Amino acid sequence: MKRWVTIQLTERGEHILEEDPTSIVKVLKKFIKSDYFIPLHLNKSKSYENRIFLFRGYIFSLYDEKETKNYFKLSGTQYFIGPLVVGSTLLLTNNDEIKKMKIQLLKITKPNIKIGDRVLVLDGKYKHMTAIVSEYYVKDKEADLTVELKCMNIIVPRVPVVCLKKMNDSVEKEIDLSAKILELLQNSKKALTRKEILEVLELSSLDRSRLSLILAKCVKKGLIKLGSDSCGKSVFFLQHLKKETPTCLFL
Repeated sequence: MKRWVTIQLTERGEHILEEDPTSIVKVLKKFIKSDYFIPLHLNKSKSYENRIFLFRGYIFSLYDEKETKNYFKLSGTQYFIGPLVVGSTLLLTNNDEIKKMKIQLLKITKPNIKIGDRVLVLDGKYKHMTAIVSEYYVKDKEADLTVELKCMNIIVPRVPVVCLKKMNDSVEKEIDLSAKILELLQNSKKALTRKEILEVLELSSLDRSRLSLILAKCVKKGLIKLGSDSCGKSVFFLQHLKKETPTCLFL
């Protein structure tokens, strides 16, 4: 029965795997000739480059007793901590478990979408925007999207489905609330506190309770900025307000 060696990456190795998976493979193949499995789906084309991890930090190599010493040599590199062991014995994973991982990864990379579904775009020019699936090419695993802008609708052709995430009600509501916040700050001539945002926006009790979380997410994504006014209160604003709000301490 086939079994696999679990190899742990260093922090640097994880970073390199995120940026350029082929570099990690090249280092691995210098030591080990056996087959390998990385729990990662990489979609790379002229317009899209999307990576989907089942989990991070580990890769698997098909066990070959003749290469036992080579597995431990990996720990001498800056990319690998080395193989997982129990005592001094290699910890081996059954092939059935690797098959399950491959099936799970395949399910993640094939979202169950259909024409008319609202999706979140994960990569490309319209990354982070929502769209409607206007055409779905099952064989090519691609979809045409309608992106709804304020002044017009744009048709985006042939987007790989791995770059799409089907929306659910809670995600849609979160994005709608983010859009309301962005529109409010866009039209505001000054930075606003959370209390001021609450006073202007007409929100449901649920949205009011989630406002702080949504504001934090918008800041983390770089959609809005967080600063302090002259009284030390936290305020939110868009980048274009920077020159107009000298009382803010920009973070």
